[in-house]
Amino acid sequence: MLREMLDMSLLEDFVEGLARAAGLRLAAYDGLGRLICESAARPAAGGQAAAPRELALASQSTVHAAAGHAAAMSATASISTPPALHHGADEGGGHVVMVAFEGVTFVAAPVHLDDRRIGFVAVADGPDSALRSRQTEASDLSRIVVAARWAARLLSGWCRREARAHAAAEELALVGDIAELLTGDEDLQKILDHIVADTARVMRAKAASLRLYNPRTDELEMRAIFGLSPEYLNRSRIVRADNRIDDEALSGTIVAVDDMQSDPRTQYPEEARREGLFSALVAGMSYRGRPIGVLRVYTGARQRFRSAQRNLLRAVASQAATAIVHAQLIDERLRRAELERQVKLAGQVQARMIRTSAPRHPRIDAAWIFEPSQHVSGDFCDFLTLADGRFAAAVADVAGKGVPASLLMGSVRGALRASARYAASIGEILTRLNTHVYTETAPHEFVTMLLCAIDDDARTLTYCSAGHEPLLLMRGGEVRLLDEGGLVLGIEPNEVYQAHAVPLERGDFLLLCTDGVNEAMNFNQELFGRDRLIHAMKSYRNANDTYQTLKNIVWDIRRFAGLAERSDDLTLVGLSIR
Repeated sequence: MLREMLDMSLLEDFVEGLARAAGLRLAAYDGLGRLICESAARPAAGGQAAAPRELALASQSTVHAAAGHAAAMSATASISTPPALHHGADEGGGHVVMVAFEGVTFVAAPVHLDDRRIGFVAVADGPDSALRSRQTEASDLSRIVVAARWAARLLSGWCRREARAHAAAEELALVGDIAELLTGDEDLQKILDHIVADTARVMRAKAASLRLYNPRTDELEMRAIFGLSPEYLNRSRIVRADNRIDDEALSGTIVAVDDMQSDPRTQYPEEARREGLFSALVAGMSYRGRPIGVLRVYTGARQRFRSAQRNLLRAVASQAATAIVHAQLIDERLRRAELERQVKLAGQVQARMIRTSAPRHPRIDAAWIFEPSQHVSGDFCDFLTLADGRFAAAVADVAGKGVPASLLMGSVRGALRASARYAASIGEILTRLNTHVYTETAPHEFVTMLLCAIDDDARTLTYCSAGHEPLLLMRGGEVRLLDEGGLVLGIEPNEVYQAHAVPLERGDFLLLCTDGVNEAMNFNQELFGRDRLIHAMKSYRNANDTYQTLKNIVWDIRRFAGLAERSDDLTLVGLSIR
């Protein structure tokens, strides 16, 4: 430990400098009694013994030489240190022993850090007047003992300062590491595990746990543990109102529990006893006044937490709260991105359902434009061939927007196609659809629909409306509203829908659309309206290209709305009679 606490060059300079200044021989050893460094020995007659390579440790406070003899050890045990030279072990060098090695007696003093022995300093007289075991004068021995103790105390002080600096660096690193999580994209669980593990390590705690607070249920759910059993993780949620410790912590107080097993505030003392938990320090995690959760550290023995430890846990909890909120926002963003991807895929599926090519017909030029306001839509249009062979077109608008409306749209479209194969009339088709929608939907859900069929031989238009926008018929520069119809689908289960017939002429133009056309709005909160739609029909009617006519109408709507956000789907179907 001594080897790790101090820089090697500093330790070597200390040993060599003290040896030269005091005319002594010094050696430094680690906590296991292994030589780290020694002062340089000057040659003498007969050769001078180096310091022992290793000290054999007999007990916490007694050492002897690896190559010593029983006689030397007997002499060591009999030495009595003067009271003035006797110091506590926590100051470094409280107990000294004599170590005989190759005829030279070393006095060894332990170096302590807190209550741990981390090394030794061994001191012997210099090479010009070697101290021999049986011939030691009391004054010479006292001088060496004082030197050994002084050196040990000095090294202990250095180590304490190094340990404090190291602990401070670790604490700053812990807060910094948690703050660094704000720049990462790790998932929430990894961040929680990281927080409890690093907090327990830096605070030298037996265990740590983290609970997240759910304001809707007032519960604290265990989300991460370190040094605790899986059973502890799987414990039921804690209600904040029932737990005084966590409630105080979430109110901004750092709560210290001296004895979890007997403190009346502890909600589960038996679990604490089973896990070997004794003292606890608890900090609430809050973000901009909003409670996020609770961070706890536990010790395996009674401990009174210092102010520095409380401040550290407070700082860690503050940074952890920010990191957790950041991770939750990232998780939410990823979930939304995934949902957006799924909705986009659903929109592509819906687009394939709607964007079917209009059937080719020698006397009808059909075209359509479909622009959903979101990825998925409640609007749809379709072209059908009825059971009697007539060409038919439908436009519908499901109440609402987004995914629910699109799902109902798919259901209605499937029912429409199924009914069209067997129904005798378009009125019967809408009557069947009404029963389907009423049966399969909630009371607040409904559908508007406009269905028309063309008998090209008889040049007759038959249309049936269920609360939808009127069918517009343009002939010779004039536009006529065909607005007869019944209730929206899904309101009245016994509603019977009637079809209405209108003669057609060559050159007629029919426009079916949803309310998103007339209700398009600009920044002045003005609606595009039916009058502008009729004007656009008259301005852009092109008998040779129905699709181009629809595109020009849509461009008029866009110019009117400008950059205002479109809040509704836009669907148009055009039919030109040749």
